[in-house]
Amino acid sequence: MLEKKVDATAVKPKTMAVHTEVVNPTIYQADKYVEPRVAKIIIRVLDDETNQPIENVGVSWQTNLGFIDRPTASAVTDSNGIASCLFYSFERGKAHIRARLEKEGYLPTEVQADVEVVQAATKLVVVNQPSVGEIFINGEKVGEGIAEMLISNPGIYVISWGNVEGYITPDPVKLYINPNYSVEPLRIEGIYQKPGERDYVYLRVFTCITLDDITGIPNPVPECPVMLSDGQQAVTDQSGIAVFKVKANSGLIKITAKHPKLYECYQTAEVEVKEKDIHVNLDFGIFFGGEAVVGVSEY
Repeated sequence: MLEKKVDATAVKPKTMAVHTEVVNPTIYQADKYVEPRVAKIIIRVLDDETNQPIENVGVSWQTNLGFIDRPTASAVTDSNGIASCLFYSFERGKAHIRARLEKEGYLPTEVQADVEVVQAATKLVVVNQPSVGEIFINGEKVGEGIAEMLISNPGIYVISWGNVEGYITPDPVKLYINPNYSVEPLRIEGIYQKPGERDYVYLRVFTCITLDDITGIPNPVPECPVMLSDGQQAVTDQSGIAVFKVKANSGLIKITAKHPKLYECYQTAEVEVKEKDIHVNLDFGIFFGGEAVVGVSEY
């Protein structure tokens, strides 16, 4: 009877331990102008027994959605056992990015990282002070006292308010909202006041610029210096808004905004200050014909 010989030199393949990290697990579509639009997948490969990094492990990347940025994707792990890739997508959905790891002497291993590609949307919040009165957007009632909306389509949105007995109704506000360029939340207050209740009004200045030649809807300009002719100065927040308190019934006041990045680019408007709060849109729009919009007469 022949005995089967066992190759004493045969070595059992070792195993890899893989740690995965995703920078920006939720991103926007790559054709928008809001961040983040790129996710970074980082893997670190260790010897399962010694816990030491494994260098020169071959890495093959695949995804069911979107794209791996091939020129920058690691083909092998470095001296620290690390490999990475950048991922982006023009489509929304859940992407499964897989990496297959191979090295002689080790069992092949596969790992997966998930990235959610979501639609860009701007959150619009309208809050009434006090919490009374109906809220309308483009003529449709959306709430009473408070309303929140996620807006995904660039457009012009007019906010108006219902009458409340004993209060002065806020004037309508015309807003440009372009989620392709900004997803910063917009918060607008509808302040109901009683006649003679206060000796000042709020002046809200929204600075924006038209860069989108497809929709024609401006996007906000944050960190924009705004000056009033009464000496007040402010800088717009990330949503492009600056708010001032101005003496009621004080007459004409001039508003000047200076674009924070475009050299010597200004936009101005002049408004009549009466007893109601004022909203002014200043569109730098040097490429597509900017405008200064004060109040809304119809919608």
